[in-house]
Amino acid sequence: VSTNARCGSQFGGQTCQGSSWGNCCSNWGYCGSTGGYCAAEICQKEYGSCN
Repeated sequence: VSTNARCGSQFGGQTCQGSSWGNCCSNWGYCGSTGGYCAAEICQKEYGSCN
């Protein structure tokens, strides 16, 4: 689980699932819980939840 709100392959493969910032990992490698992170077309489904 991410410790710094970053996620994805470019940040050591950290996942957002269960992180304090949100469960979604955006294409830019940030964890969050809004549409800007969770929308299917901009979300990394391997590293958290997606809509």
